[in-house]
Amino acid sequence: MPDPILVAYATRHGATAEVAHAIGEVLAASGADVTVRSLAEAHTLDGYPAAVIGAPLYSAAWLPEATGFVKAHQAALARMRVACFVLAIRLRLPDPALRQAVLNAISTERVIMKPLSVGLFAGALDYARLSPIVRLQVQTKGLPEGDFRDWDAIRAWAAEVGPLLLAR
Repeated sequence: MPDPILVAYATRHGATAEVAHAIGEVLAASGADVTVRSLAEAHTLDGYPAAVIGAPLYSAAWLPEATGFVKAHQAALARMRVACFVLAIRLRLPDPALRQAVLNAISTERVIMKPLSVGLFAGALDYARLSPIVRLQVQTKGLPEGDFRDWDAIRAWAAEVGPLLLAR
């Protein structure tokens, strides 16, 4: 049996959880032993030689629980094969500067994790799921409502990263 892979994620409104589960499905279809959990449920990395860590970007930063998890588990992550992914609504636009800004936003986490691959994906924004204050903030920033996730790109990235995580 192959080494187990943990796919762990932080999410606010469920879009990142759906992406994490899709990544887990692709990895499992390739024969990997995959566990998908929220970061709140992933109390330990013991027994996992590989992991995929994902979270959305809010206000130009990874969710605090993702950053906190990476910092709390940096010793374990240093011994593992790791990939990470980020959802950001701004990535709906094919702008290299935006992609670089997202990478810069997780630069501390990338230094800690040393990911073999980083998946950058557009997210989803449903105004009905937001509090009135947050809704006003995102509307003021001009962020459009909609699901901009590219499922083919997400699955293709997962298929590419699988062999990297399974390599010994």
